[in-house]
Amino acid sequence: MMSKKSINPGKARSIPTAGPDRQGAPEQNKDVRNILYPVIIILLYLVVYAFIFDSKIDFNGDNASYFTLGKALSSGHGYVNIAHIEMSPENHFPPGYPFLISVVLSVFGESIMAVKLFDGLYIVSSIILIYFIAARITDNKTLAFAISVLLALNSHILLYSHLMMSEPAFNLMSTLTLWMIMNIRDDKGIFSQPALYVSIVALGISYYIRSTGLALFGGIFLWFLIKKNWKAVAFYTAGFFMFALPWYLRGQKLGGSSYIKPLVMINPYRPDLGNASLPDYIARLTSNISRYIAREIPNSSFPFIKVNYVNEISLQEWVLGLIILGIIVFGLIRLKKFRLLIMAYLLATFGILFMWPEVWTGVRFILPVMPLLLISVLFGFYELYTIITQKAGFKTTLSPFVFLFLALFNINPVRDLHKRAVADYPANWKNYFEIAKWIKKQGFENAVVCCRKADLFYLYSDTFVYTYPYTENDQEIISELKDNKVTHVVLDNLGYRQTYAYLLPAIQKNPEHFQTILKLSDPDTYLLKFNP
Repeated sequence: MMSKKSINPGKARSIPTAGPDRQGAPEQNKDVRNILYPVIIILLYLVVYAFIFDSKIDFNGDNASYFTLGKALSSGHGYVNIAHIEMSPENHFPPGYPFLISVVLSVFGESIMAVKLFDGLYIVSSIILIYFIAARITDNKTLAFAISVLLALNSHILLYSHLMMSEPAFNLMSTLTLWMIMNIRDDKGIFSQPALYVSIVALGISYYIRSTGLALFGGIFLWFLIKKNWKAVAFYTAGFFMFALPWYLRGQKLGGSSYIKPLVMINPYRPDLGNASLPDYIARLTSNISRYIAREIPNSSFPFIKVNYVNEISLQEWVLGLIILGIIVFGLIRLKKFRLLIMAYLLATFGILFMWPEVWTGVRFILPVMPLLLISVLFGFYELYTIITQKAGFKTTLSPFVFLFLALFNINPVRDLHKRAVADYPANWKNYFEIAKWIKKQGFENAVVCCRKADLFYLYSDTFVYTYPYTENDQEIISELKDNKVTHVVLDNLGYRQTYAYLLPAIQKNPEHFQTILKLSDPDTYLLKFNP
């Protein structure tokens, strides 16, 4: 056994990390692992993906908006809301993901299933890229393999692999951007390297898929700034603004970005509460930081850690969250390469997220950086174990395969996804979609249907839709229905507050405008004809 005197406490950072990549493995074995490990990851992912794949439509609504916009592009209408009778230009969702959907629809027809399968392809491709990134920044391929396996079994990532949302495509392009940045060499002329140009194009595409691509630009900008690589700073600044300018100018022409408005409101779902003041922003910042530390960061890396947003954050959640955060920070500091790049990207990402409205909870918004958090926490634990054992005089090393035992804890969340996939729609949603199908079957021409989840309704009705204004003024609602040429109204039982607070009272106070033409029971769901 190694004696304690053989360890120099003053050189803790120079202690070689134990593991396969630090034991003089032949180059041939490393090349084999670069093929073997990705193949195993892909096969594992395909098996799990088939197990949890859900062909049903998720109820969030943004997915239907993306699909509708993609349909508009593929059908030659341009980037407009074809579900709305005025077919107004879209100014909320960036066009990147709808464009990808339009390509799929142009090749495979109007197939939601095809779009979902491509999302699964984006996810597995990003996981493979994460394997190479993790191997690069930790100098340990086996640890990178264990990390990638856990990502392939992460229920949060698997959930978004079939929701028809922009996260999978963004994850792929943002991860590709980071990988290309890591392949830019300092010993060669920067403008002579293809990786530079691929990275800026991937960055631009990322921004057009999700506006949070701005955080990726911020991270890269800070990294090159710290390195004093002024040519790269100038190139990325000019390149990114060249990509972003057309979308910005289009947004200004259409009245400004619709992303800014929710940020200045107290609650985007309660516009009647007004805009946030300075104390509101301070409270938002405090709440968001607390929630991310105690809940979202731990839950995103380890989905088996349950989160209950109804209850206040407990002492146990705080302790666990701070321990995980501490290990993440330690892991970032100990990264062998590109630690400043990863730190800058994480800093820029959370700098934006901390200022978002408190109602936007969940791990969705940190999905793009979730792999980096998992790399950091596992590598931090790995390094901490190595330092402690070597300082204690032990020769034992920690095999990265040990981390695979965490996969056992991910089994139950994955099973929950399977149960969700094989389950039928809840009765209230089934009635909602049945009314939409009935309208399509009746062939109502030029019908405009007012309903709560309008874009979801459109997927099944294939008719124009409209969402009523969120106001308690019933005459304003009636006036808006008239102005927007509404012909039918759906009184749903989906459980949304707006239906009972705004739409139902307007119907009850103005019965002369509404005639029931279809009613479904258990629960009661109505299709009303609107008589202006």
